[in-house]
Amino acid sequence: MNVQVNSFTYNFEDGQINSAQVGLYGSNPSTSEYVNASVRINQSDLSESATFLTVAMNDIIAIAQKKLAADTAFKEVTTTPQVK
Repeated sequence: MNVQVNSFTYNFEDGQINSAQVGLYGSNPSTSEYVNASVRINQSDLSESATFLTVAMNDIIAIAQKKLAADTAFKEVTTTPQVK
């Protein structure tokens, strides 16, 4: 599935950029499956000493795609028996 950007917004606080919101969308026409997500990129997601003004938009989008993949990856669920 090819995931594309459908929106990109910088969020400001006190006149400074404090995060970016990246809208991502992808679909598979042969299966009708799709993903539609909004991923927030915080200052802590950028490399050390980088700011939103020094990082290219494409790099922020790549971070958002990686966060989406990590957030939606299947995570094994372990259950523990309840003792009564």
